[in-house]
Amino acid sequence: MHQRPDQQVGQRRLVDDVLQAQQQRDAGQQAEAERGSEAAGMRRRHGQCRGLGALGAGPAGANAWGVLRHSVRHALYYRSLQPSTPDTLLCVCNYPSNTGYAWDFIEGLYAEIARRLATRGIRTLVAYPKIVDPPRTLAGSPAVAVELDATLHSERSIRETFNFCRHENVKVFYLTDQPARSMGYGLVRIAGVRRVVVHDHASGARSIPTGVRRTIKGALSRLPLVVADVVVAVSDYVARRQVETGLIPARRVVRVWNGIPVPPLPPDGERPLHAALDVDPARPVILCACRCAPEKGVPVLLKAFARLMAVHAGTGPRPLLVYMGEGPQFEEVRRTREGLAAKADILLTGYRRDAGALTVGADICAMPSLWQDALPLAVMQPMALGRPVVASAVGGIPEMIVDGETGLLVPPNDEAALAAALASLLADPARRERFGREGRARVARLFTPAAQIDALTSLVAEGFGLGRDALAPAAGAVGTAPR
Repeated sequence: MHQRPDQQVGQRRLVDDVLQAQQQRDAGQQAEAERGSEAAGMRRRHGQCRGLGALGAGPAGANAWGVLRHSVRHALYYRSLQPSTPDTLLCVCNYPSNTGYAWDFIEGLYAEIARRLATRGIRTLVAYPKIVDPPRTLAGSPAVAVELDATLHSERSIRETFNFCRHENVKVFYLTDQPARSMGYGLVRIAGVRRVVVHDHASGARSIPTGVRRTIKGALSRLPLVVADVVVAVSDYVARRQVETGLIPARRVVRVWNGIPVPPLPPDGERPLHAALDVDPARPVILCACRCAPEKGVPVLLKAFARLMAVHAGTGPRPLLVYMGEGPQFEEVRRTREGLAAKADILLTGYRRDAGALTVGADICAMPSLWQDALPLAVMQPMALGRPVVASAVGGIPEMIVDGETGLLVPPNDEAALAAALASLLADPARRERFGREGRARVARLFTPAAQIDALTSLVAEGFGLGRDALAPAAGAVGTAPR
C-alpha cells in the first residue's frame, strides 16, 4: 500500500531510534550484582525506567509518537538487565490496595489465577496505583503486589506501564472494568505483551450507536492491536452489551459467570441475624444488603415495604425490613424511612462486615435494582445460602433467578409489584423454602468458583502459549446461560 512521505519519514525515525537503542544496549549491557528480593528488584528497575521516561517525555502535551519513541529506546536498553525474568501476568487494579467492596472479590480472582499459573512457572504481578498497606486479598498467594498505575489513563501511566511490561517480561495484560479498545493496548503489545484481557463486571445500560458514531466505533473495533484479544463478560447481558453497543466482534467476547462457594447451612432453628440485631426470633425478616447508591433502588424497597405493612392483617409477628449498607444515598434513605408510617418496622444498620454471615438468618432477601445490574453478588450470595430472593428483572439477574422456580422477578421501580411479591412469600413459608432450596442448587451447579477460575485461567493461559485446553473450564462456566 502506498505511504505518504510524512509516514515514511516517521517510520524511518522510529527505526533509527530502535537501532540506536540496540547499540546502546550492546555497549552498556551489564547484570545487577545482587537482585535482592523480588519486589525490591522490581522497584529498582521500575525506578530506572520511570526516571529515563521522564527525561525523554519532553514538554507537556507531547504526542503519542514521542511517548512511544522514548519508551522503546529506554525499554530496549534496560531489558538486558534481567535476561532470566520469567513470563509474567500483570493484573491491574483501578484503586489503591484494600479498597474493599467488589474489589476484594476481583483481587481474589487474581490471587486464584496466580496459584494456577504458578504451577506452570508463570509469575503474577498485581499493580495498584497506590499501596498503603499490603493487600489482604493477596495474602498467602504467589501474586506479588507492585505500586504502578497501569490503567493507561494518562501519558505517564502509558509510559511507565510500557517500560514496566518490557522490563518485567509481561506477556499477558489483565484489566478489569476498562475499555475494550485503547491505543494504550497497542503500545503495551510493542512492549512485548502477547495478550490483552479485559474483564467487564460493569453494570448499567449503554446506548446503541447510530450514524457517524456507529461508523467511527465500528472502524475503531477493526483496528489491529487496539482492541483487547478477549473481553470477559460477567453475564450474558454484559456480553450482549459489548457486541451491540460497544461493537466489539462477537468472537472476542466470552461470558464467564462469577462463582461463589456454597457454604454449609446452620442447624435448623438458629437465627444469627435476629441474635445479632436483638430482634424477636419469631419476626420474619426481609433483608437487603448492598451499596447505598441511587441505582440500587433502596428507597423503592422501603416504600414497597410500607405498602405491604399498610395492609398487614395484624395477625402473627410483624415483619421487619433490615437494610445493611452505606454509600452516597444513605442520608436520602434515612429521610425516606422517617417519612413512612412503617418506620418502626424498618432497621437501617449501615455497613456491616458480617452481613454475609447474617444473611443466612433472613426469611426473604430483596434486590430492588433500578439499573441493568451486571450480576450482583447481593442476589447470588443469598441464593447460595438457601434464601429466597425477590429482585428486579434487570441486567444479569434473570440469569441467576428463574422466575417462579428459584425466586421472584419484578419490574424495576415498581413499588406495588415489589410489595405484592414480598407479601406472597411472607404468606407462604413452603414456597420460601422451595425457592431457597432450588436457588441454592442452581448456584452450586452453575456459579462455582472452580468453574470461574478454570475458565479465566484457561483464557489467560493462551497468552503464554499453553492453549485453552491446558486448563479446561468446568461445565457451564463459559457460553450461553442454561436454564
